[in-house]
Amino acid sequence: MPARTHSSVAYVSRAQKFKEALTFLRWRLAPAGPEQFDWLFPEIERYRATYERLTGKRFDLARLLEVGYGARPNRIVALMSMGIDVRGIDLDMPMHRFSVSRIFSILRTNGPERALKTAVRSLIFDGEERKSFRAALAMRGYTLRADPARFLVGDAATFDYGNEIMDMIYSEDVFEHIPEPDIEKILDRFATILSPNGVVIVTPNVFTGIMGGHLADWYTDRIADPTPKESEPWEHLRKARYAANTYLNRLPRSKYREIFSRHFEIIEETVLLPGLGRQWLTPEVREELASWSDDELFSNQVRFVLQPRKAVV
Repeated sequence: MPARTHSSVAYVSRAQKFKEALTFLRWRLAPAGPEQFDWLFPEIERYRATYERLTGKRFDLARLLEVGYGARPNRIVALMSMGIDVRGIDLDMPMHRFSVSRIFSILRTNGPERALKTAVRSLIFDGEERKSFRAALAMRGYTLRADPARFLVGDAATFDYGNEIMDMIYSEDVFEHIPEPDIEKILDRFATILSPNGVVIVTPNVFTGIMGGHLADWYTDRIADPTPKESEPWEHLRKARYAANTYLNRLPRSKYREIFSRHFEIIEETVLLPGLGRQWLTPEVREELASWSDDELFSNQVRFVLQPRKAVV
């Protein structure tokens, strides 16, 4: 029985899946060297700065857990390469090197669509991307290191982590793919494995933002593209003619705030892409979206920093 992966959904038409695949293929075929990873190292530096500021402890001595490392686990590999004690968990099995037996394992665990995507990506793209990644690490004085044993496969809400306590847990662009009841369970689990002064950083791609519908037209590198778009801005909140090829829980920013505050204290809440899509919010579109505040419509990748509530003495 395949694992409950949220990486694709059956009700999206084959035609739409094919068109999106072509779009991603065009992006991946565009020349890209080590600079394609320039975003990653400032992000890790933000982790370090946030952790050390809130805990007073050294980041290089912390135990980290990534929830949802994905098909391209660049964050966790970069952290491993920097000598950080990190592991990750995901519902989908990773492919570190192409292997027919591994493809069959992914087929059994996650189903045929995930196995096909993984095989194509591994055979066509991963070699060049890994070469560029090695170069990006080398430019910063690191050698690529990846321990397969630290890529855990399972449900973050129920996985048995043993007696390990984590100092920091982070998750990027994942929580929007998790059903609300499961988010509650995962946060409960975080509370049991996080150190008393630990830090949780969760950055969902919030549904109400212009990217929230997960349509290729509105990804960050397509918003300014002059090529005509098939869908309309905030299509998912307006006409909803196209479904994303992934499960989306459709939670607004206010709901994440409510859920997180039930389990942790929200220390910081920051929009990483403020104003993204503002040029598309014409008076006509704004009128259609009158029920949504600007706080929601520009909630593109909101970074929530959480800590355990301090005991009242």
